[in-house]
Amino acid sequence: MNKIKQHRRRKSSSNRSASRQWKARHSSLKFNRKKRSASRVSPVVSLPMTYSRSLLHTEPEPEKSGEADLQTAEKTEPISAPLYDIMRFPVIDWQFRWQRPQQLSEQFAQQGHRVFYVTTEMVGLGKEEASREEISRQVTVKNIDRNVWLVTLCANQPLNLYQDEMDLWDIQYLKWSVEYVRDKFGLFQLVSIVDLPFWTPLVTAMDQHHIVYDCMDHHAGFSTNDQTMLHQEEQLLREAELVVTTSQHLYDWAAPYNPSTVLIRNAADTVHFSKPPNDNEPLFELEGIDQPIIGYYGAISDWFDIQLIESLARHRSDWTFVLIGHTFGCDTSGIEGLSNVLLLGEKPYHELPAYLHRFQVALIPFIKNELTQATNPVKLYEYLAAGKAVVSTELPEVKTVAGDMISIANTAAEYEEAIEAALIETEAGVMKQRQQFAEHNNWEHRYEALNTHIVQKLYPKVSVILVVHNNCSYTQQCLHRLMQPGHYPNLEVIIVDNASRDQTSSYLRSLSNPLIKVITSPTNLGFAAGNTLGCEASTGEFIILLNNDTIVPDGSWISRLLRPFQEDASLAMTGPMSNHVGNDQALDHFIGDAVQGASPRWLSEFYERYRRRTRYTDLLGFFCVAIKRSVWERVGTLDPAFGLGMFEDDDYCERVRNAGYRLAIVEDAFVYHHGSATIKKLKNSVYNSLWNKNKAYYEQKWNKSWRLPKGPHSIFHMVDQPSEIASRIRQTGKHVVLVLGLTLWETNSRRWQQIVKGLTEDEDLLVIVYTHLYHGNLIVGTRKIGPQLYFTNRIDLFSEVLFDQVIYCGSPVVHAQIHSEQYWADPLSYHEQQLTSLQTRLPNLRILERIAVSQVVNDLRCSVDHVTK
Repeated sequence: MNKIKQHRRRKSSSNRSASRQWKARHSSLKFNRKKRSASRVSPVVSLPMTYSRSLLHTEPEPEKSGEADLQTAEKTEPISAPLYDIMRFPVIDWQFRWQRPQQLSEQFAQQGHRVFYVTTEMVGLGKEEASREEISRQVTVKNIDRNVWLVTLCANQPLNLYQDEMDLWDIQYLKWSVEYVRDKFGLFQLVSIVDLPFWTPLVTAMDQHHIVYDCMDHHAGFSTNDQTMLHQEEQLLREAELVVTTSQHLYDWAAPYNPSTVLIRNAADTVHFSKPPNDNEPLFELEGIDQPIIGYYGAISDWFDIQLIESLARHRSDWTFVLIGHTFGCDTSGIEGLSNVLLLGEKPYHELPAYLHRFQVALIPFIKNELTQATNPVKLYEYLAAGKAVVSTELPEVKTVAGDMISIANTAAEYEEAIEAALIETEAGVMKQRQQFAEHNNWEHRYEALNTHIVQKLYPKVSVILVVHNNCSYTQQCLHRLMQPGHYPNLEVIIVDNASRDQTSSYLRSLSNPLIKVITSPTNLGFAAGNTLGCEASTGEFIILLNNDTIVPDGSWISRLLRPFQEDASLAMTGPMSNHVGNDQALDHFIGDAVQGASPRWLSEFYERYRRRTRYTDLLGFFCVAIKRSVWERVGTLDPAFGLGMFEDDDYCERVRNAGYRLAIVEDAFVYHHGSATIKKLKNSVYNSLWNKNKAYYEQKWNKSWRLPKGPHSIFHMVDQPSEIASRIRQTGKHVVLVLGLTLWETNSRRWQQIVKGLTEDEDLLVIVYTHLYHGNLIVGTRKIGPQLYFTNRIDLFSEVLFDQVIYCGSPVVHAQIHSEQYWADPLSYHEQQLTSLQTRLPNLRILERIAVSQVVNDLRCSVDHVTK
């Protein structure tokens, strides 16, 4: 029970922030486990400034005899195991009573995971509509131990975890705070462990992370929790990808909400608590006590049976009762005058073993109620780690876990009898049995169990198949980005070397990354057969076929491709958006280059605009495609009759759809594709022959004519006439607004850009922005920038459109060819003289209030709806 009462001060005497206490803590542990490095080391690859334009299986190879040779790649430098990072959204501060949140966090850190532990106190900015940059300056990150950082986030108001509820600005600021930390440390594979439902609005608003709810308590049992907390917990239970419970009672309660519920009980730091006390550090409060000490440590609150202790103490003056812990929420007046009861207050964690080893008997005197019925007490394991006799109230978890090792009592008489029996205990080996039990229930074992569940449920194994033929520079570039720090944790890469004749083979032999396997084929098998060979050697739950002329972006691309599979059981394959692909996965506008791939600034906005969006399709390009293994096994392999390549992806998509599955484009996933590398290598005669042959085979196989795939998913694709522009807009059935801001869209978001963003959040609005530069890149024609957002440098193309609104947000130019039902101007985007000039030239121009962006956007939306009605 880690809950802190609302009136508690969280800076208690248990704080372990002083360096002396930290040193004492670490010296007492005497870690025997080897600590793995937290650094992620990727293969060292020197990327050339220019690239050969040839790629896979580009020309027929003479037949060679011999089987394909499977090798484990070898490389000269060691590499650490790929790990995910942890961000803990806690119920207690790091320096408070050392319990499950800190113990598990420390275990993750010892195993090489980076742990970011959020503080319970946040910076309250007290300002709405602050910029992302302002928020970032308020965030603090402090390294307090190896692989452990304390993170203080920024909200709009100073929030109390146990009393307050986040508003929209709090959520936005906290989300930006987390994104700042993620960007700063490169947290691409993030698991958010949530200890308190208070955090639900934040973690459900965050993107590209996995939510684990560590359910330690029955929150309805706390008298201080209101209905808001309980509603938030129900949402958290449903939306978490993994729910971890600490008791059978909590498991039985949570499992109906979420099928991914597991039971991982509490444990003990056995090294810490089994150590005998140091005689050089006397316990002054216990000096001179020569009678049996009956002890307890932990919270002394409304679930603690203080009347039981008072009754025992009054009846047994020959025993001394030592109680360690805060007494908030508990009326101790009945025992404060008793000479044989010592209330010692909270003690630092590193001092607890010394007191525990002075106890002859340790108690768990809890009242039986809804809260304690669901409790798995950490102190039970810690008591037993010290070999102590334990007397406890009859609690389900205590009885289930260690009923044969402790004494159960419910009344004062039963407690007294059990304590007496424990004091005269003579059976040899009992103490050792207790300690052996605790050793099998330590925090390292709990970490191993939790890590197993996280990997299995949140990171299903993925096999990336890479078929290569010559073009070593492309393969180097592809692998360098594929294995970059922060890549997908549960990954294997299988490279099929299709009889390369350049330095590719020697380069692949030089690798020693344990995640990479190399299959060497003596002949060029072609695209279909080469991928089949790789798939047959793979073991992943999901298969990703990836061309080596691709550049994957940050480490989130695999998780993005896998996400839709969790949302739609009928889904068989997914593919990303790209700069170069022959179907509707193609982007209408892209910023990047052949060296780095996507521009980081563009990619960040792209992710935000298309967050969690998918679109069903009939065709996926196999430059990068994710496939369920179960589908691969049912539908079968790629058809080798297509030889070197072309049309095998069209064919396989037909087969998958005919088997009753669906295909989806993941709109917030992106993979850069050099494209056309193979085509450029082929001679025109070879290319035409291969095209015609495979097209004829496809049409004969499916008894239908092949059709050219769709282009970019833009309503203005291939349209450059005003009449057709107006027609396409009418066909959408949406309201359409034109925003006239500045002629360049900048990285640092200006007010007019914030207005645009707010308008695009309305699914019923189509937003056209007249601008010339987007992050320094020219806009040519009309380009799709987001789901409802288009940029244009050709205002003349919209001369036949009747806009629902034209919004002036900085542009001083009045365009005579633009027509609208309403003309608005944002006064905070202009100097007074500019605004006056606009009003003179546009007599029907209406001026918005000088208010916040969110209110401006709301007023504009309401105005559109009012005109329509």
